[in-house]
Amino acid sequence: MPKPIEIASPRLRLVALNAELASLQLDDRLAFFRALGVDPEPSWPPELMDQVAMEWTRDQLAATPEATGWYGWIYISPVMNRLLGTGGFKGAPDAQGAVEIGYSMLLSYREQGLATEGVVALLDWAYTHDEVKSVIAHTRDDRDASHRVLEKAGFVQGATRPDADQGFDVVEWHHAPDRRAA
Repeated sequence: MPKPIEIASPRLRLVALNAELASLQLDDRLAFFRALGVDPEPSWPPELMDQVAMEWTRDQLAATPEATGWYGWIYISPVMNRLLGTGGFKGAPDAQGAVEIGYSMLLSYREQGLATEGVVALLDWAYTHDEVKSVIAHTRDDRDASHRVLEKAGFVQGATRPDADQGFDVVEWHHAPDRRAA
């Protein structure tokens, strides 16, 4: 397996899923943990990373391996040698230079600033690419903790719209490279 893209923040090691890691995550969880060099995590994956999302990521990376980095990233504690959560983008920048970010932490690692730290690291990585002009996020309107992550990372709240398919309202968030994390 080729060496994955990695970035580091003060408390995290972030590893970009490539096609092989994305497949292992679905097909051989123990091999996935070994490939990342972490202890097995019985509660993996985080709440918002469902089977459909993992399959979609695997399929996208299999079809466009050069897009590694523009999909899933795994948040790892280098101190504990454990998986903490995940974040990433929903694809490469669009024609206007926007990318959409998302994230989800395992329950036991929430409310410690780790999600914000991961989001900020991903923002920094994204803005090293000249084509990226802005980053957006969408959250349920009842997810105050997610809202706080985005606020601390420098996002500004935008419009709220109903999502009839899901049965809740969705808030759109915007980030530009001139906004710094709080």
